[in-house]
Amino acid sequence: MSKQVRIKVKGTQTGTNETITTETIGAMIYKEPYYYVSYEEQIDKESGQSSKTTLRFSDSTLRVTRKGEVASCLEFENEKTHNSVYMTSFGNFEVMLITDELHIECKEKSAKIFADYRIGLNTMPPTKGRLEIFIHENEI
Repeated sequence: MSKQVRIKVKGTQTGTNETITTETIGAMIYKEPYYYVSYEEQIDKESGQSSKTTLRFSDSTLRVTRKGEVASCLEFENEKTHNSVYMTSFGNFEVMLITDELHIECKEKSAKIFADYRIGLNTMPPTKGRLEIFIHENEI
């Protein structure tokens, strides 16, 4: 059964000192062995462009999939490297994601996810980043 949840996602890229925070309402469901959280993410406030984001996680892995104006699939797993493609209206970019540390804590009505990683686009050297995700079941 799907539950309504509040989601806060905070992403920080080292070097640019840029932090992007998204807070929204979404849905969460558990299908062993994964939790799935889906929500609509606004890409551009002026045009109203958005992407559907799905988080799939267990106690040791996280997959972030976006579909819409921006399409990507990033996989986080402790001390592992994953390659994927980031698709935008400006073209496609090869992405290399190295997870330095991933910590996932699931409780009865909440989850916290922290990922320290390095990400590189095409032939550019990787930059460090941090992803923080907080998920709380809405009280009805």
